[in-house]
Amino acid sequence: MKDQHQVLHKCLTEDVPAFVLTGKDVCAIATLKTYLQTAIEKGCSDEFVNDMVLVLREFERFQHEEPKKVKIPD
Repeated sequence: MKDQHQVLHKCLTEDVPAFVLTGKDVCAIATLKTYLQTAIEKGCSDEFVNDMVLVLREFERFQHEEPKKVKIPD
């Protein structure tokens, strides 16, 4: 899986818009599932899709293990 820190850093240094979701965001899993479906429909590479599946699983694991930290974003 691509290093998410590197991806964000590259966007910031190249002045490219970026959007960050955290595991604490109650909307994150639904958002990631929709993004994953769109990525598949648009023909993203298997590597990209597989990376997104790993990200989604990581968010699901976090929210399952840390439910008290999950909240409406502010």
